[in-house]
Amino acid sequence: MAVTSTNEKTGVRGVHVLWMLLGFFAMIIAVNAVFITMAVRSHPGEQVKNSYVLGLEYNRELGRHDAQRALGWTLQAGLADDGVTFLVELRDAAGGALSGMDVAVRLHVAGVRNEGEKVWLVERATGEYAMAAGVEAPAKVEAIIEVSRDRAEPPVFEARKTLVLS
Repeated sequence: MAVTSTNEKTGVRGVHVLWMLLGFFAMIIAVNAVFITMAVRSHPGEQVKNSYVLGLEYNRELGRHDAQRALGWTLQAGLADDGVTFLVELRDAAGGALSGMDVAVRLHVAGVRNEGEKVWLVERATGEYAMAAGVEAPAKVEAIIEVSRDRAEPPVFEARKTLVLS
């Protein structure tokens, strides 16, 4: 008579389930490791090579803004009544006109690829600086204005104005 064991189990057992679970998670971890490695090698996520230096520059920029705010100066910019002359009026904290300043402007016309050359304005009256705009309507123009005490020095006051010419 043949003896057969009744304890012999066929099919999936607990140890099989354990190995399937471990294999599944090992595959997920391996694929994630490959994707992470490829992502970091192709683009490390840095905007600049040395973010520490960029942070220091940003802090200096904040300091310049604080110094500008402490001056209390105001600036009005736009086209004069003739529609051709770009006009900038500077006032100090007390509302008096600021004379003898060096004022430069860069005009960026929307929709036109230009870098906007820095142009120095001429003081035509006390606290009033002007130049020929050279922009034809209709246009949207961003004016970046820099005011310094001397052309060789960095600006002590900066402003951006958007003009819509129609």
